[in-house]
Amino acid sequence: MNIHFEKASLKHKDTIFSWLAEPHMMEFWDNSQEHKDDILNFIHKRKQHYFYGTTMYWVGLTDGEPFCFLLSDILQENQDLSAIHRNYMSKSGHTISLDFGIGNKNHLGKGLAAPTLAAFVNFYHNQIDPLADTFFIDPDENNPRAKHVYTKAGFEQVGEFDVQDGVFKGSVSYLMVKKI
Repeated sequence: MNIHFEKASLKHKDTIFSWLAEPHMMEFWDNSQEHKDDILNFIHKRKQHYFYGTTMYWVGLTDGEPFCFLLSDILQENQDLSAIHRNYMSKSGHTISLDFGIGNKNHLGKGLAAPTLAAFVNFYHNQIDPLADTFFIDPDENNPRAKHVYTKAGFEQVGEFDVQDGVFKGSVSYLMVKKI
């Protein structure tokens, strides 16, 4: 299995938006127009406004076929973060927040999620930001499959928090951390 990652680009736009419309993605991914606009702004290299305006979008491919969608965002001390997030921020490098989902239904249940997420963390550290040494991911408390996958990918649950803004405001998520 050959997995590689590409920044989301115009050639991925229709694929990404079709994935975001899938029921298995809509359950735990922000499918708002604001998020879709941010993806388009990223693709077209325009100023982004979603959350802190620094989200990067990625497509994972296996043997040349797109199958997963990821987003990454570097967290900064001056951002409005929960106490638990602040407690686990990198002390000497960069902290990267991730979201991950297998969009292509034909790739669900194939055992790809954990090795793909682990590969993305390595890819990001080795090819995008060598100072990235702490990675966060935050599955919803009602998504035990994601928590299981993230644990298999090397993330450790360190606590939980109430989501304070965005489309999932008021829900509870687990903070999971992977240190390099």
